[in-house]
Amino acid sequence: MRRVLVRTFGCKLNQYESQFIAESFASAGHRLVADESLADIHVLNTCSVTARGDSEARKFIRRAARTSPGTLIVVTGCYAQRAPWEVAGIEGVGLVAGNAEKSRLPRLVESLAEERAKVVHVDGTGSASGPLRCGPEFQKRSRALVRIQDGCDGACSYCVVPSVRGGSRSVPGRQILEEVVELQARGFREVVLTGARIGSYGQDLEGKYSLESLLRALLAATGELRLRLSSIEPPELGAQLLELVAGEERVCSHFHVPLQSGDREVLGAMRRVYSPAEYAERVRAVKSACPDACIGADVMAGFPGEDEIAFLRTCELIEALPLSYLHVFPFSRRPGTDACSMNGQLAESVKKGRAAILRELGAAKRREFEESQLGTVRVAILESEAGDGNFVASTENYLKVLVHEDGHSRGDKVRVRIRRLPGGELFGEAC
Repeated sequence: MRRVLVRTFGCKLNQYESQFIAESFASAGHRLVADESLADIHVLNTCSVTARGDSEARKFIRRAARTSPGTLIVVTGCYAQRAPWEVAGIEGVGLVAGNAEKSRLPRLVESLAEERAKVVHVDGTGSASGPLRCGPEFQKRSRALVRIQDGCDGACSYCVVPSVRGGSRSVPGRQILEEVVELQARGFREVVLTGARIGSYGQDLEGKYSLESLLRALLAATGELRLRLSSIEPPELGAQLLELVAGEERVCSHFHVPLQSGDREVLGAMRRVYSPAEYAERVRAVKSACPDACIGADVMAGFPGEDEIAFLRTCELIEALPLSYLHVFPFSRRPGTDACSMNGQLAESVKKGRAAILRELGAAKRREFEESQLGTVRVAILESEAGDGNFVASTENYLKVLVHEDGHSRGDKVRVRIRRLPGGELFGEAC
C-alpha cells in the first residue's frame, strides 16, 4: 500500500476525473492522503487552457520534488496531453500519462518499475471512463459532479480543448442515470452536470437525445435532488431548455454563458459562432424566463487585434446586460492554436490592465445581483459548518449565504430569506 495525493488544476471536468483517479487508487489498495508531506505518490491532473495553468503545475512539481525527494510524481491531464515531453523534462517527474490513461493510472504506476516508462500513451485523446462510486473525499460534500460529455467540436482560434480532449462525446444516458440515482441514495442533495461542452450533449448518440431530454429523464428518476448546469454556449441555450428550467424548481436557475468579447470583429477572429447582439438576446431571454437567475460569463482580455474601441464595446455590453458575475482571463498564447501566431499581439501590461478593469466590472455586477436578491426567499443547501450553529450554504441561484440552523446538518435543505450582515456578508434567515 502506498499513500497517494491527487491534486487538481482547472475545470469541473478535471475535478470529476480527479475523483475517479482517487477512487481507482483507493480500489487498488492504496491510501489517499491530503498532506503533501505524507504522500509516496503525487498525482497532478493538469490544465493547459492558459499559460498560467502550465506554470502552476510546474511550480507544484518542482516543490514536490524538492520537499519530498523520492516521491513518485505522476502528471496527467491536458498539460500532459498537449506537451508530454516538456512535462517529462521537468526534474522529479516519474510518469506522464495522457487523458485517455487516467482510468488506469494505478496499473501504470505498478508496472513503472519494470517498464521504466516515463511517457505513456499521449497520442490519442480521451478521458477517464465509468461512473464514480463516491469515494471518501466526495462523501464529505453535499454537491457532486457528474460528467455527461467530454471533448468539443468547436474551432475557436485560441482554444486547445479539441486537441487535448478530442471531439464531442456524450456519456450514454443510462450510465448517467445510474450514477445520479446512486449519488442521491448516498445522500447528495445536488448534482452538477459537467463536461467540456454540455450543450452539445446527445448530438453523437443514436436517437433524439439532448441536454433537455437528459434533464427530464433525471428529474423523473430522482426525488428531491437538485440539478445544476455548468457552462453552456450561447447558441445552445434554447427556448425549450429555458422553459424547462423556469418551470422546474429542482433545476437551478444558474447559467454560466461564455461571452469572451463584446466586439463583433474580435468574436469573428476568435471564431465564436454568435454576434454581440445574439449573445445579448440569449442573456435577456434567460432573465425573462427566470427573473431571479444568476448569469455568469467568461470574458477574455487582450485578444490579438483588440483595440481600445473593441475593449470599450465589451465593457459597454457587459454593463448593459443583466449579468451576475464574470470570470476574467487575460489572453494566453497557446502553442498549436491559430491565435498564438496572429498579428496584433498585445503587451502583457495591456492585457493585465484590461483584465483588472473587467474584474472591477464583474465585482460591481456581483454586488448589483446580490442587492436585487435581498428580501427574496430562496432554497439553500447547507454545505459546511462555520461554527456556533452556522453553516455556509448555497442557494439555487448561486448565492453563498451564512445560515444559522440549530438541529440541522450538512446537506439539509432550508428555505431562507436573504439579508445582508453589517460586514457585507449575505445571511439566510430561516423562514
